[in-house]
Amino acid sequence: MIIIPREKPAVSDLNSYYLKIDKLLEHYQGALGTGGVYFKSPTSEGVVFFDEDNLLNGYYKDKKVELKGGVALSKINETASKNNYSVTVYYILPERVYYWANLSDAEQLYSDLSSEFTDLEGLIKKMENEKVTGYIDVKLNQNSGGGLLFIYNGGVIGGASARGDGELDRSVEYRDDLIKRSREVGGIFNVKKIQLSKITTLSKTSVLKPSKPSKPKVQSQKDPQRVLSMLQDLLVLLERVVRSNKRIKVDFETLLNKQFVDKVDQYDFLDPFAGEFRYSNGKVTFNGRASQKELVTSIVECVKDMSAGLGVTAVLRKYLATWKKNYLDEIIDFNIEI
Repeated sequence: MIIIPREKPAVSDLNSYYLKIDKLLEHYQGALGTGGVYFKSPTSEGVVFFDEDNLLNGYYKDKKVELKGGVALSKINETASKNNYSVTVYYILPERVYYWANLSDAEQLYSDLSSEFTDLEGLIKKMENEKVTGYIDVKLNQNSGGGLLFIYNGGVIGGASARGDGELDRSVEYRDDLIKRSREVGGIFNVKKIQLSKITTLSKTSVLKPSKPSKPKVQSQKDPQRVLSMLQDLLVLLERVVRSNKRIKVDFETLLNKQFVDKVDQYDFLDPFAGEFRYSNGKVTFNGRASQKELVTSIVECVKDMSAGLGVTAVLRKYLATWKKNYLDEIIDFNIEI
């Protein structure tokens, strides 16, 4: 199974028979900066990850062999005109492309942990506390499948079903379902760690120019107004859900401000009396100095805690599809899970 974030295709359904793979890679290095090129045929599949300077890693798989690194890249290049791959190019955020590029090179951290002694949810919390970057491979008993949970700096950034085709599922429901099933039927957990400090690039003597040392990109600053719009739209959705629930008698803004007060010790800019962050009549204003990450984290926490406390989380999630589509980059960038 080849895993690649597929939410942001730059171009899709190209036929490799008509492509020069080296030129294709070179073009999208310039056009996108960071991403992955996915190759799929009836008998094989492959992927090449890149940043603006280098090819980061390659992976190739058919019925007989699995290849990584430079040999995978060479195999893809050699078979492109014969296998008639369907080719799709995906944009991947700069700070995450090194994670996905080195997934296949992850090192064993914990082996064969039994659910009899290890709870999956507890294991996830342990990864969070230790700020691990890697993934948990879950194999369930009773032929019940399993899946992968991908972890970046301690946070779960998605998962993939063992019975799927490599599609990344970023929903909280996927993780919760895997935890639930692991408790019901039991299973084995293997944890692998990705050492981002050990990243190397591919030798490209036959494909592109010689590589330069590659360094993970510094996370870019998002448009402040767009971040506020994202939070505003999220709060508007929550307000609609709360107001439509006839058993909730208290005014929405009163409930929200109470939630803010509960978070003041952790996020002082949420203090309603300080007025740094305000939500009123469907509008958000912010004049504080908190970082974008801190602001987003605080509001998302408030939304999650408030919806859970009111018992409306399931209803809220049903209305988030358009919001998630509109703010996909920000949701990935800030690792938002609701």
